Amino acid sequence: MEPLDAALRTAAARTRWATAIAAMLTIATMLGAWWLYERRKRNVGARAELEAEVARRTAELRATADRLQIEVEQREASDQRFRQAREELAHANRVGSIGTITASVAHEINQPVAAIRTFADNAAAFLDRGEPARAANNLQSIVDLTSRIGTITAGLRRYARRGAGSIGPVALDEAIDGVRLLIGDRFRAKGVTLDLPNGPEARLTVIAGRVRLEQVLVNLLQNALDAVADRRDARVSVTVGRKGRDVVLTVADNGPGIEADIADHLFTPFATSKRTASASASASRATS
Repeated sequence: MEPLDAALRTAAARTRWATAIAAMLTIATMLGAWWLYERRKRNVGARAELEAEVARRTAELRATADRLQIEVEQREASDQRFRQAREELAHANRVGSIGTITASVAHEINQPVAAIRTFADNAAAFLDRGEPARAANNLQSIVDLTSRIGTITAGLRRYARRGAGSIGPVALDEAIDGVRLLIGDRFRAKGVTLDLPNGPEARLTVIAGRVRLEQVLVNLLQNALDAVADRRDARVSVTVGRKGRDVVLTVADNGPGIEADIADHLFTPFATSKRTASASASASRATS
């Protein structure tokens, strides 16, 4: 027989510990389950907020894209209107210049016409005398002169034509010769010396629009002529040089130059110094 008190106390202690551990495990399990539930609930809420934010940002981006598309279309339309207006202004400028250069063109045409009349009369006389070979030479000269007249009138039509033409290779000597036909008589009438390039540089080819290039040259030469009109030793020169891959064409005169008060605004649209200043040394560049 043994006393049971010690064994009962040990069993009671073990029972209390087991109960405490079981209670702690139960509480821990409940806390873990609650934490997982709360975490899942937070994740669901965060996902919903994220989806709502993504939808909001997507709507904002779509609206911004629509506004940008509208602005792009408006800018393209404005640019198209600007280009059209600029071309209309350039065409009006060319048409306005035709009145000034008509006398020069008429003079250029009058010389070959007078020569054609002489060659025709001579050809008739040679035929009457039975000299068909000499008559044929005169007739060939007439053909050459009519070709030159065709070149002059074609240059005038091209200059007055609406539109800038295509961009492509342009021989500088041909463009300069076309401008000389259009404006050369004005220089002769006012006794102004016009020096044009005739060396290898003049035969360079540039990438440009033929009509616009001739218009620039006509405007520069007219301005230079106006600038030196009152000088006794008036001279205007056109020079061509190379600078790397570029061709630099310069129109210069020995006029009084551009006054300081207009120099800063020289390239402002519609700015002019015709009353007081010279449109001297200017350059037009094109890629060679």
